[in-house]
Amino acid sequence: MLMIRALATLLALVVAALAAAPARAQMADPWKHWLSADSAHFRVHYRSEHRAQAERAIAAAERAYPRVTGLLQWEPRGRTEIVLFNEVDLPNGYATPLPYNAIGVFLAPDDSGQLLDNSIWLDLLLTHEFTHTVHLDKVRGAPKVLQNIFGRVPWFFPNLFQPLWAIEGLAVYNESDPASGRGRLRGPYFEAQLRAQAASAFITLDEINADGRSMPVSKAYLYGAYFYDFLARRYGPDAIFKYVERYSGNVVPRVHSNPYDITGKTMDVLWEEFLLDLAQQVDQRSFTLRRQPQAAGQVLAGPLFDVAAVAALPSGAALAVLDDGLHPPKLVRVASDGTQKALRRVNRGARIDVGADGRVLLVQPDICETDYVAYDVYRLELDQSLRQLTHCARLRRAVQAGEQIVAIQHDGGLTRLVLLDATGHETRVLVQAQPDHDLIDVSASPDGKQVQYISKHAGEWRLLEIALEGTLPEPRLLARQNMPMHGLRHTAAGLEFIAAREGVYNVWRLEGDNLVRLTHSHTGITAHSATQADGSSWLAAIANNGFELRRMPASTAQQRVAAVGSFATAPASSGAAAPAELGEGRDYAAWRAIYPRSWLPAITSDKGLTAYGASTFGGDALGWHRYAALLQWETSQREATGSLEYLFLGRHHVALSRQLTARASTGSGRTQEATIYDRETQFQWLSVLPFERLQRSWTFGVGAAVDRIDRVQVTNGNSNRVNEERLAAVLVEYDSSAGNWYSEGRNLGQRSTLLYETYKPFARNDGTGYDGEVLRLDLRGYLGIGRSVLGVKHTEARARGRTEPYQLGGALDPQLQLGTVLNSRRIALRGYDTSEPSLVGTDARVTSIEWRTPLADVDRHGMVPPVGLNRLSATLFFDIGGAWTQGERPAQYKRGAGVELIGELKLLYSLGLQLRGGVAKGLDEPRDVLGYLSLGRAF
Repeated sequence: MLMIRALATLLALVVAALAAAPARAQMADPWKHWLSADSAHFRVHYRSEHRAQAERAIAAAERAYPRVTGLLQWEPRGRTEIVLFNEVDLPNGYATPLPYNAIGVFLAPDDSGQLLDNSIWLDLLLTHEFTHTVHLDKVRGAPKVLQNIFGRVPWFFPNLFQPLWAIEGLAVYNESDPASGRGRLRGPYFEAQLRAQAASAFITLDEINADGRSMPVSKAYLYGAYFYDFLARRYGPDAIFKYVERYSGNVVPRVHSNPYDITGKTMDVLWEEFLLDLAQQVDQRSFTLRRQPQAAGQVLAGPLFDVAAVAALPSGAALAVLDDGLHPPKLVRVASDGTQKALRRVNRGARIDVGADGRVLLVQPDICETDYVAYDVYRLELDQSLRQLTHCARLRRAVQAGEQIVAIQHDGGLTRLVLLDATGHETRVLVQAQPDHDLIDVSASPDGKQVQYISKHAGEWRLLEIALEGTLPEPRLLARQNMPMHGLRHTAAGLEFIAAREGVYNVWRLEGDNLVRLTHSHTGITAHSATQADGSSWLAAIANNGFELRRMPASTAQQRVAAVGSFATAPASSGAAAPAELGEGRDYAAWRAIYPRSWLPAITSDKGLTAYGASTFGGDALGWHRYAALLQWETSQREATGSLEYLFLGRHHVALSRQLTARASTGSGRTQEATIYDRETQFQWLSVLPFERLQRSWTFGVGAAVDRIDRVQVTNGNSNRVNEERLAAVLVEYDSSAGNWYSEGRNLGQRSTLLYETYKPFARNDGTGYDGEVLRLDLRGYLGIGRSVLGVKHTEARARGRTEPYQLGGALDPQLQLGTVLNSRRIALRGYDTSEPSLVGTDARVTSIEWRTPLADVDRHGMVPPVGLNRLSATLFFDIGGAWTQGERPAQYKRGAGVELIGELKLLYSLGLQLRGGVAKGLDEPRDVLGYLSLGRAF
C-alpha cells in the first residue's frame, strides 16, 4: 500500500481537526490546584475548592449511567473523564470520544433560553453529554475489529460520521421527560420554534443534513429530538436502539438505508413521514392556543438573528440589544414608531436595566484574566460610552436599587444575591448560595427598599421578596409555580415576568394573590420591558427565521391564576437514589490520560525511498498537553523520518520534522533506487502571550526556527550541507476582526501582524550563510456591505544584511492562511507562477483588494454519496506587488486580477472544507492565465 504525500497530508489535517475538538474547549486555569477522583464509571477533574461540585456532578453522572447505557445497550470502555470548568459564565458542555471518552462541564446554570426547565441543571447537562459519550463510543462489526487493531482512530467511530441532527437529537431526546417539564423535547422554547416554522415549511432532509445558515440556529437539536420521538412512537420503544445499533456497524456512512430494516423505509421516505407527523402534532398541541387571537403587539423590527434584551425608557422609547446576523450586536434606541438609532456595539449576551430615573445598567460577558469569560456590570454614560463598574465579578443579572445595585453572582455553579454600591463594590450578601437552588432573575423597587428575585429548585419556582433596611428578614413568598420563570421587572402596577404556563412563554403580572397573564403569544415571548405608565410594553418574540421586536400599546388580562399554586413537585432526577461514591481526591496528573490510544500505518514512497511507520495523537484531560506524531523508518537508507508536534496550554507550540527527498535515481518501478537524496530537518518553536477581549486582542510571541538540508550521495555515503537557516523571531499581533452568521467570512475590523526574524544570534563567524534580519508587516482590513465584504490586505517585508529572499507568486500565503509560520519566504501574488524569477528579492511588497459576495446558501447534503455544499461565494480580486534586493522599491510592479469561487464543502456530514478555486491573469509580463485550487480564503 503506497500513500502519496498529498493524500497523507490531507488525511493528517482531517484527523487533526477531529482530534483537536476538545483542545478548542481548553479553558482549565493552569494556575489553580486541580485534583482528580474516581467513581464506579467516571474520573472527575476539579479544582480543590470544588469538591462538593465534583460530588454532585458524579452523582448526576452515575444516575444517568444506567438510563443511557440501557437505552443504547452499550457501556463505554474504561472510565469516562469529566472536567469541571469554572472559567466560563455560559451554560454549556461538550463530549468527545477522541482520543478517549471525555466530557466537559461548564459550571454555570442557565437563567433563560431553551435550557431553562424543571431539571436540576447538572442532571440535564450530564445526561445530554453522557448520551453523546455512549452513542459515539458504540461500535460493532468491522469498525469494532478495526478499533481492536488500531485503537481509537476517528475513521473507525461510525457514529461520528452522521448528520448533526442525529447526534444532538438523540442527546436532547434522552435528556427530556416532557411529562415533568424536563428537557427541551416538547418544552416551551422548542414548541414555540416549531409553531413559528409551521407557518411556512419545515426543514427538508437534505437541508437539515447540511446544517447551514437557515434559522433556527439550534435546528439540529430541535428536529433531531422530535425525529427520535417520532421513531419511538411510530415504530416502537426499541426502534431508537435498533437505529443506533445498525449505524454503529457502518464502514462508510449509510444514512439513507439505515432505517430500512426497522421501518421498511429509506431515510428520505421516513423523513417525509416524520414531517407529516410533526405537522399533525404541532397542529394538535397548538389548536387551543391559536383559537384565541394573538395579543403580542405590533412587529416593529424583525425577523432578526436575535433580540437579546429590551427595556423601556421613561420617554416611552425603548433600549434593545439587536443582532441582525450581519453586524455585531448593538444597543439600539427604538422609538414607538419603530425608528431605530444605534447607540453602540455590545457583546453577545448583553442584558440591560433602566432605572426609574433613566439611568442604564448593562451586564455583558467579556474575557478577563486570560482564561475567563465572565459577566460584569457597566454604566451607560450620556455620551453612549460604557463605564465598567466591576471586573471579573461574574454578575449575570444586575438592577438599580435606589443608589445601589443588586446583582446575581455566579461562581462554581452556585448563585447568590449581592448588594453593590454605586461604584460597583460589593457591600453585602443578601442571599447565600445553596446547592441545587439557582437564582434566576432579580428586580428592585425604585427607592431600593425592597428586592425581589426568582429562585428555582428542581421543578419548583418561587418569586420571593426581601427588605434591605436593617437586618435581613426571611424572604417573603410572593408566588410559587411549577413552570420556568424569568425576566423579572418591577412596575408601578406590580411585578411582571415571563413564565411558561401551559407550555407557552407569556408575560405575567403579580396582582395581590393572583397572577394575571398580559400577553397571548402564538409562539413565545423571550424578553420584555414591563408595562409603562401609559400602559404600553415592549416585547421580544420567537418568529419564523429568528426573533421579532414588538410593541403593545396596552394590555388586558388574558388569564388569572393563583399566585401560590398547589402542585406536586416532580422528582428532580431518576435512577439510583443513593449518592454515588467518589474516591479520595489526588493531585491531577496528566500522564493518566495522555498516553497514545491509537495508531495508523503510514507508508510513503519517493523514487526508491520507501518509509514505513505509524501515526498517533493524544492529550491530557485538562487540555494542557496536545501532541501528534508520525514516526517512520526509511528502509533503503536506514534513516528515521517523521514529525512531532506538541502544544502546551494552547500557547506554546513546538514542531520537529525530518524527511528524505530523492534528487536522483536509477531504474524504474520496484527496481528504482535513489542515488542522491536530501535530508531535511526542520524545527520550529513559538510561544505566545495573549491579552484578549471579545472585541479585540493583542498577542505577543517569541520563537525560533531551524531549517537544515544535507545532500547525500548514496554511492559513497558522502554528504554536504546545502542549506542551513537558524533564526529567532518576535511577533506582535492586534486583531479586532470578526464575522457574523450571514456575512461572507470576516466582515469588520482589522488584523495586523508584525513579525521580526533575525539570523544574527546564530550567524557564522566565517562570513557564510545568513546573518541579517527581516521585518514583515501584514495588514488586513474588512468592511461589510450587506452580506458582501470588501477585504484589503497589504504585506511589506524589509530585510537588512544577508537573508533568504522572498518568492512572490501563486495563490497560497502560509503566513496568512496557516497562522504564524517562521522562516516562510513565500507571498501570494495571483496571476504569476511560484517560480517567476522577476518576483524574487529580499524585500517585498504586495497589496490585494477583494470583493467577496455570497452567490447562494445552497445548504444541501446528499446521502449517496455523503457530500454536501453549504455556501457558494464569488471573489473578484486585484493584486499588485513586487520584490527587490537593492533600493527602496521594486523596479517593476506586477499586477494580477481574477475571480475565485469559494465552496463550503461538507464531507461525510461532519467534515467541513472550504475549497477555493480561481483563475488569475497576470496583467504584466509574462501575462499568463493560471488556474489553482487551494483550501481556505486568501486572507
